[in-house]
Amino acid sequence: MGIIRKLDDHLTNMIAAGEVVERPMGVVKELIENALDAQANRIEVRITEGGLGSIVVIDNGIGMDPQDASRAFERHSTSKIKETQDLWSISTLGFRGEALPSIASVSRVVCLTNDGNAATRVEIHFGKLVSVVPYASPLGTQISVEGLFLKTPARLKHMKNVQYETAMIVDVVEKFSLCYPDIAFVLVCDQKTVVQTNGSGSLKEVIFRKYGTDVARHVIEFSRSSYDFTLSGAIVLPHVSRSSRNDMIWFANRRLIRSVRLQRAVMQAYRDYLAEDRYPIVVLNLTMDHQLVDVNVHPSKWEIRLSKEQQAEIFITDTISDVLNQNMSPVEVRDHVLRLPTQEILTFFPQQNEAIMTVSDDLSPYNGKMVSEVLSENKGEEKKNVSNAFLEMTALAQLHQKYILAQAEAGLYVLDQHAAMERIRYEHFQKQLNQDNQSMQPLLIPVIIEGRKKTLMRFEELSKMLSAVKIDIELFSESQIIIRQLPVWMSDIDAQAAIEDLFDAFEEDRWKDEETLRKSALASMACHSSVRFNQNLSKEQMQSIIDGLGQCQQPYHCPHGRPTFVLIDAQRLLKEFNR
Repeated sequence: MGIIRKLDDHLTNMIAAGEVVERPMGVVKELIENALDAQANRIEVRITEGGLGSIVVIDNGIGMDPQDASRAFERHSTSKIKETQDLWSISTLGFRGEALPSIASVSRVVCLTNDGNAATRVEIHFGKLVSVVPYASPLGTQISVEGLFLKTPARLKHMKNVQYETAMIVDVVEKFSLCYPDIAFVLVCDQKTVVQTNGSGSLKEVIFRKYGTDVARHVIEFSRSSYDFTLSGAIVLPHVSRSSRNDMIWFANRRLIRSVRLQRAVMQAYRDYLAEDRYPIVVLNLTMDHQLVDVNVHPSKWEIRLSKEQQAEIFITDTISDVLNQNMSPVEVRDHVLRLPTQEILTFFPQQNEAIMTVSDDLSPYNGKMVSEVLSENKGEEKKNVSNAFLEMTALAQLHQKYILAQAEAGLYVLDQHAAMERIRYEHFQKQLNQDNQSMQPLLIPVIIEGRKKTLMRFEELSKMLSAVKIDIELFSESQIIIRQLPVWMSDIDAQAAIEDLFDAFEEDRWKDEETLRKSALASMACHSSVRFNQNLSKEQMQSIIDGLGQCQQPYHCPHGRPTFVLIDAQRLLKEFNR
């Protein structure tokens, strides 16, 4: 019939480009890996317009001779493998010979390279070789990419804004710098230096440059070995955590990878130290014999397959558990925002004076007056959407300093004290946020956020979104954001932790609109101002939480969706005891 035809090389390269190079960040990743394979100890990346304008990667590696410089842009041309058996023992980062021809098929590429004997310039326009000529250049290789996806509009329309694409590139360069602290990395975005490491070999120093002081002082570096594996790198004690997995950074034989199973092994080690919705900060490299790992399972080499994956997971969990057990220390008390003196609270809430004066000050770690404030606000109002159980529920005791046990006619109620308090605080903050007049309070100690280069790339976008919840942010320096004041009703929250969570959500693009932003912000604030697990409560405090939960519009789940209480039915108890 003549309907099946062989595709030409240019078209196959463009198809491969869609797999190998999904966005500008993919180009940067591939070129950095080539530079690392070329034994460079200094790599400079320069981008404009999020990489869609131009990408330049400069290294001081071994370079290429004229023949290799032109052959490198031919599909499936590589110096990394020669025979079939080489596929089962790959020790380099780039090996397929797809990256350069794929990039060159969807952009204008100029390669300047010098191997110490000859210097060459290769120019390719959207897959077509323009020239290969001698050209003076320093030792090493410089590859310039311009007009990326300009002739593939279907790919171009899926790119996000410049700030987002820039943030993705910042993220990948920072991750490479963490795995290769012995190599100096420089990233210049639109003529502004965003990432710079000195290649001193100190992982802790690179962590400090990325995350700032608060994270760096809780870093534990280690290296442990078993028969098949060596696990090295650094973990951060659970005193500092994140609300996303993005900072669980993994390398396999110093190859940047993504692995759900390896992340899960880390989470298993942290299970006794972090809440279910919190994630640790780790930078880990799993070293093994190259024959134990297959790196040829993903077009852009993000994923791997291990021959002894289960043994690796057990080794990772046991190792990190042991490191945590040996290095755990008491949490240091942070400076929180200035709390209003009692007299000022009475001024802002004059109708609640009696309730405030009679409540215990130690209800929560953050001066838990809000339960009584909510009770006072709702006094005299008809309860809505609440089971009659709350009207008759009586606090009995506290179980393991985590759960409140209460009785009612239906049976035994078990309340999660933290989740219940979160719901109370969440609805209180909702009411405060919806008020027209928002009194602002200067902070005695301003909140300073550092180590958020991905966020800084999108500062204007973030600033506009946070204004919806009355949080004003300012640029304090090239690497720091400062918050100088907050609404009065935020006085009792752990502002540093809550705002860090908001930045995590922003970087992960979890805010689809203003409503999801408001919910995320209020849930984070509620979490950081509630009673915690392992906190002693008096019977009066437990009853106060029960009563407060009963006055909530939706008392059955916390803002994160976890149940606030469960019921052990009285009839079931009778049956269990053969009554």
